Amino acid sequence: MKKLIIIISILSSSVVFAETKNVSINDVADYVKKQNFEILTSAQRVYQAKETINFNKKNLLPRLNLWTIISTPFDWRSAVGIVGDIAPFLVPNNWLRVKQSEVLYFAKKEQYRALWANEVMSAKLLYLNVLRDMDFYKIYEEQYFELRNLVEIVKALQMAGEVPVQVLNFLKIRELQFTEDLRILSNMIFEEQKALNYLMGFPQEDSVELESVTLPVITDLEPIHFETFIFRALNSSPEINQYVYMKNALKYVKKEVWFSFLGASSASRGINGGIFDNIPIQDGLGFGVGPSIRIAKSEGKVLDIRKEATSEVIKKSLFNLVKNYNSYIENIDNQNNRLILAETNHELIKAQLLMGERVDPLEVLESITNLLDVKLSLFNYKYDALASTEKLKRMIFNGDYNKLESSLEEVLK
Repeated sequence: MKKLIIIISILSSSVVFAETKNVSINDVADYVKKQNFEILTSAQRVYQAKETINFNKKNLLPRLNLWTIISTPFDWRSAVGIVGDIAPFLVPNNWLRVKQSEVLYFAKKEQYRALWANEVMSAKLLYLNVLRDMDFYKIYEEQYFELRNLVEIVKALQMAGEVPVQVLNFLKIRELQFTEDLRILSNMIFEEQKALNYLMGFPQEDSVELESVTLPVITDLEPIHFETFIFRALNSSPEINQYVYMKNALKYVKKEVWFSFLGASSASRGINGGIFDNIPIQDGLGFGVGPSIRIAKSEGKVLDIRKEATSEVIKKSLFNLVKNYNSYIENIDNQNNRLILAETNHELIKAQLLMGERVDPLEVLESITNLLDVKLSLFNYKYDALASTEKLKRMIFNGDYNKLESSLEEVLK
């Protein structure tokens, strides 16, 4: 009996109570910035970069390495060898390493800024995608009930001998296909909601109720232009700014090479991925200064190439975004006319069936498919226009992307 009580208590203590959270699209950015796992991890990396600066500064203070002193003979000439321990501030490369870690710290902050902006955009786009698929589900369901009504009509006509049995069979097959499509779409919505839970840092046990968004009226939108946004997109880009900081840090690496005859730095280069570890720096006098400088210059060219490539990627993305956004505006009239024709044709075929006229089963199936496609297409236009606006905000750092990132400051404190 006691064992049973213990087992029950263990099971009851391990039960996780799920919550239902109501979330609007305006809440997404705050949840992501505060709870997203990737962002929290990156914030700790920025914190480590900051502490690396403090570590390198502390290394400028005298320190006592007892084993080095014991192993050094009592001779003033050999005592020069322990200057790195007794007076590390006399080694120029130690100061240069401090400056380098300070600049790389700002590069790490830019990398963090790019990460949280991407995570926020991904979460908001996924939010819109969940709502889009929910609307798709409603449209599918409406067409499914419409098809069921048609099946009942055709069944009665077939029993009266006015409609061939193959017409009824075609519609029943499509009805079963609709049922399967609804099942797949329902599962996809569930998976997307769980993915959104993860991005916002919610437990998977929780369910999230998404508030609806105001969809744009495409006919009221104005075309946008590449020239309006490109300069702000380039100036605001943390992906570009990180290379500017890295290039500045590289200057101190070059100075380290020149001052290497006074001893190598004992300070840490930091936790920035070892971006300059491929540049060899000799310890003391030697003939390696020339090659080291040439490698450092080559590394500078690599950074310039990456910066230019990043700029071109941003331009390409903006060109595509502008093109797609404007295409919705240019083609919305065609879609509206297509909807009118599809609805008219569907009602006409439905009336023919009710009057007992012989109708080609493929024509019935095509009328239902056309109506479904155009309804989905119109919703796609609206959601794609909204998603394009969100991508543009991310590109120029407007809206939620322009807000201060308070959680990073809390970590840095």
